[in-house]
Amino acid sequence: MERRRPVRLLGYLAFAAAAAFAAVAALYLVLLTKLVFADAPGRMCGIDSCPRGMGTLALLAPLCAVAAWLLWRVPRKRGHRRAPVHVRVIAVCAALAALGPGWLGFEYARGPQLDLSGWQEPVHPAAAPVGVWAPEPGSLVRARRDGLVGYNGEGRKSWRLPAPERTPLCALSRTTPSGTGLVAYGESPGTCGSQVVAVDLSDGHARWTRDTGRALVAAAGASAVVADRDTVTGLDLEGGHELWRAPVPAECTVKAVDGSERHALYVEECGDSARITAVDARTGTRAWQTALPTVSRLREVRVLSAAPPVVRLTETAERGTDAVLLFDAEGRARGSVPASGPAGDLLSEPAPVLTGDLLVTAVKQGKKNGVSAYSLTDGRRVWHAAAGAGDAQIRGLAPTGPGEVGVVTSDRWWTYLSHRRLADGVRRAEPTVLRDLPLGERFTFYPGPPGSYVFVNLDRKGLLPPIFDIGPVFGW
Repeated sequence: MERRRPVRLLGYLAFAAAAAFAAVAALYLVLLTKLVFADAPGRMCGIDSCPRGMGTLALLAPLCAVAAWLLWRVPRKRGHRRAPVHVRVIAVCAALAALGPGWLGFEYARGPQLDLSGWQEPVHPAAAPVGVWAPEPGSLVRARRDGLVGYNGEGRKSWRLPAPERTPLCALSRTTPSGTGLVAYGESPGTCGSQVVAVDLSDGHARWTRDTGRALVAAAGASAVVADRDTVTGLDLEGGHELWRAPVPAECTVKAVDGSERHALYVEECGDSARITAVDARTGTRAWQTALPTVSRLREVRVLSAAPPVVRLTETAERGTDAVLLFDAEGRARGSVPASGPAGDLLSEPAPVLTGDLLVTAVKQGKKNGVSAYSLTDGRRVWHAAAGAGDAQIRGLAPTGPGEVGVVTSDRWWTYLSHRRLADGVRRAEPTVLRDLPLGERFTFYPGPPGSYVFVNLDRKGLLPPIFDIGPVFGW
C-alpha cells in the first residue's frame, strides 16, 4: 500500500502536467490560426513574409500537444483510469496557470509591436501639407497651404490659424526658438512670401506681420531673418521691429536662409558663382563669407544646419558640385559628403537627421537601400547599416532618444521601427513591427510617452490621417 502512494502521486502529477501542456498547445494553436488567417499576407507567406513568431508557434504547438499526450498516458499505463475530483481541479488550475508563461513565450517569439492608438480624421485634401514643427515635447504644429493647426500632447487640435484668403502658406522657418515660428504667405510662379508672420506656437496668435515682395524666412536666436529680392533684414522675433539690414547686390539672388543662436546665414547666387554669408543675428555685422565650389547655376540649395553650417548643394552643370558641404564656425570648408560615389548615393527622402556631430541619411548602394552616418567635422562615413533583406526601403529617420536614431523601414509586407546607436550604428534591440499604420509616402515622427510615438503624414493627397499615435500592443 505504501509503495503505491508514490506511484499514484506520480500519475497525478503527470495528469496535471498534461493539462498544462494541453492548455499551452491549445493557446498556441489559436494564436497560430490568428497569425495565418488574420496577419499573414494573403493567408500565405514565405520565409520573409510570415508574421514574426509564426514559425516558433508552428513548432511549439505540436511539441506541447505531444508532451501533453505522453504525460496523459502515464497514469493510464499504471492502471489509473479516472482521476479523483480534487486532482482534476488541480489539473484545471495548472492549465490556467500555464497560460501565463505560454503567453509570455508568444510575446517573446513575436517580438515588440506597435499599433494605432489614436488619430485625427483626414481633413479636406485640397490643401497640401507644407511642413511640421515640434516646438516642445508633446505638442505639434502641422502646416498646410490653408493655414496652421496646433495639436496638444493628447493629439487633439488645440488651435488653428487660417491663411489669409487667396494667399496660401508657402514656407516655414526650420527652427522655432522661444516657441515662435515664422511663416511666409503668398505664392506666384517661382516665388514665395508676399507676407511674413511670426506665430506664437503655444496658442496660434500672430505676434506681428510684415509685407514683402518675395521672402525666405528663418529664425536666428531672438531674431527673424527675412530675405527679400534686394535685402536681407533682421527683425526682432518677438516684436517685429527692424534690427539691421544687409543689401543684396543687383546681380545676386538669395537662394536659402537659416540661423543659429548667434548667426544668420544666407546663400547667394551671383551668376555662375555662389557664396554663403554669416552675420551677427542681432546686429547684422558680417562674421564671415565663403565662396561655394560652383561653376554653374544652382539647381538646389538647402541649409541643413546653421551650427555647424551644413549646406546641401546641387549645380545644374552635369559635372558640377552635388554634395553636402561642411564648414566650421569661422566659415572654413572642412569636408564634404558627395551625393554619389562608391559608398552609395544620398537619397533626398526621407529627410536626413543632424544630431550631435553626425549627419544620418538614407543611401542607396546598387539595388540595396540603407542608412549611413557621416561626420560633420570631415565628411567621412562613420557607419552604414542595411535597410533589411530583399527590397527593404528606408522610410523615415528621427532622433528618438539620447545617443540614438530611429529608423523606419518597409519591405513588401512589413514596416519596422528600429533604434540604432549614433556611435556605431549597432541596432539596440530587435526591430519593432508597426502594424497596419496609415502611413503616406512622406511623413515624420516624434517620440511620445515612453514606448509610444506620434506620426505626422505629409502626403500631398491629404487622404490619410494628418496625425496619429502608436503605442505598444497589448493582446494578440
